[in-house]
Amino acid sequence: MSRKYRLGQSREAQDMDHRDTYSRERAADSKRRQRTAERLETGIESHDAEALLRLPDATPWLHLPEATLIQRHSQWVDLELADGSTLCATLGGKLKGVHLVCGDRVRYVPMPQEATDAKRPQAQVVAVTPRRTLLKRGGSDDREPWQLICANADELWICAAVVDPPLRPGLLERAQVLALDAGLTFRVLITKRDRASLKDTLPELDPLREQGVAIHETSAMKGEGIEPLRLLLQNRVVVLVGHSGVGKSTLVNALLPNLGLKTGGLTRFGTGRQTTTAARWLPLDPATGATSGILVDTPGIRTLSVRGFDRALLGQVFPEFPAEVLEDPSALDAEDEATLDQLQLDYPERLQSLQRLWQEMDTRNPNQNVWR
Repeated sequence: MSRKYRLGQSREAQDMDHRDTYSRERAADSKRRQRTAERLETGIESHDAEALLRLPDATPWLHLPEATLIQRHSQWVDLELADGSTLCATLGGKLKGVHLVCGDRVRYVPMPQEATDAKRPQAQVVAVTPRRTLLKRGGSDDREPWQLICANADELWICAAVVDPPLRPGLLERAQVLALDAGLTFRVLITKRDRASLKDTLPELDPLREQGVAIHETSAMKGEGIEPLRLLLQNRVVVLVGHSGVGKSTLVNALLPNLGLKTGGLTRFGTGRQTTTAARWLPLDPATGATSGILVDTPGIRTLSVRGFDRALLGQVFPEFPAEVLEDPSALDAEDEATLDQLQLDYPERLQSLQRLWQEMDTRNPNQNVWR
């Protein structure tokens, strides 16, 4: 029996939903479809990427109670109230398309008493107050230009292991760009220091030392370097980031012993097992003698994209390079071979890292059509 189609419905329309259709189409049809998609692009060049970070006006809702967003789920959020208690909340209609993130200060409306129970949200978030700081990284593609990490933080701590996985200076440079853009204090935490010889001075960190960046060497297994970090946490909101397997959860357990977070270690392939799946708002335990302080533990990252960031930040990350090099490091090989040879001799790894970050910061349209 042949399949019936409604008036105006094409038989080919059913097949166009399948991926195999595009592999079977001729080259001429593919080019024709591409030209049609290009003609449909309207207003892309005038698209404002920063508009995706703007928040609705919260002035009409300032009379409502305020809370801190401590964790974002798919359909709801967890809020922390002024007295330390938590409640579950949904998002109001005007916030459905707003990118909320851990650390946001929000205004909420309590749900009616008869509609609340253990399985249903107890409040509705209706407004977000302006952010004091916003830590973000570049998006994975042009459809999502930014990935938000945390709001209203004071410091960024990048966690890096000496071995297993090995120390990667490129990650530290990317994290420094993110901290400079957000206006956060930047610190480097070296974990698993007991796994390396004391004679190893970690020369990979010399460029950061020359800039005056604070570097803290720790060993959570032996309890070394933990107490100074706990003192730095007081009266601050600190974001902790790093690759999977560098020992973030072990370090958090040492700083906040009352949590008992699960640790994953490394797989047989040398990669970390991810145990943290979402950013978590972790207050200091008063039993440790701390007055106040928040540690935001984030999931393990594969990379920190710097797409869309201002290239002027590279001058603070790579201060050893002259201004003409920072202006366009990719054009050195064509203009001045002597300068290039000297830089490759003095700073071989740093020059390669500068060129990679400079090229990645090339701003592309966040609403670019990547389907074709």
